[in-house]
Amino acid sequence: MPTCRHCSSTYPREQFIHGNGPMSQVCVRCGVEKGLVSKEDAANMFDSGTGSARLQIMARRYSIFLYIPLLWTLWVMVLKDVQPWGFYFLLLFLVLTLITPVWFIYRGGQYSGDMARLTPAYDRPKGH
Repeated sequence: MPTCRHCSSTYPREQFIHGNGPMSQVCVRCGVEKGLVSKEDAANMFDSGTGSARLQIMARRYSIFLYIPLLWTLWVMVLKDVQPWGFYFLLLFLVLTLITPVWFIYRGGQYSGDMARLTPAYDRPKGH
């Protein structure tokens, strides 16, 4: 993947402005910030609403991997010694831990579809 010569970030080719000279190898965000292209010409740049929607979808997808260790820590610290609820929660957390990877893979298609829906249309110019 190419690297922006201003911010040194690596992006897919679709996230770069097109041109020669000072516009060569410049990402869309740096191109707008440096005044090389206008915001209207950078159709593939995410506005703040689209960016936050994409972040929210990504957070929903990966949040379960934050909750599982948190729940296990809660069980070890508080619920382990409570009878019979400690045993019931142990079984519940075991099932949840085993189902999580399957659920993550199963929902991958919906995640890809949601991200594609929130990705701006991009027409690659000739020669790129």
